[in-house]
Amino acid sequence: MLGFFIQMFLLCAGAFLAGVLLTWLTMRSRTGDAVAPVAVRPLSIMEEPVVVPPAIKANSRTMMFHTPESPYYRRMKGDAFFHSPEDARRAGYTMWTPRPRVPVASLP
Repeated sequence: MLGFFIQMFLLCAGAFLAGVLLTWLTMRSRTGDAVAPVAVRPLSIMEEPVVVPPAIKANSRTMMFHTPESPYYRRMKGDAFFHSPEDARRAGYTMWTPRPRVPVASLP
């Protein structure tokens, strides 16, 4: 029984080493074709960050869009996005409206 475990260990170790060797050989041949790294300019502290307007999230099932003022804006995922409410309206979406509160009937 011990001989079987030793044979299985050697088989697994050999397969692992063969995989490592093949991976190393394929990666070694690719290093000659590597693209030169692009120099990235670090940002200065004095530079103004680019401000991107908030995205308008829309739901294509309900055909409603939510602006950042919507209470549902943060929790909805949205499957369509627009740059402005006008773009969403042109696409056929309607703006969210707050749900009217239903008054609670008083108990007799």
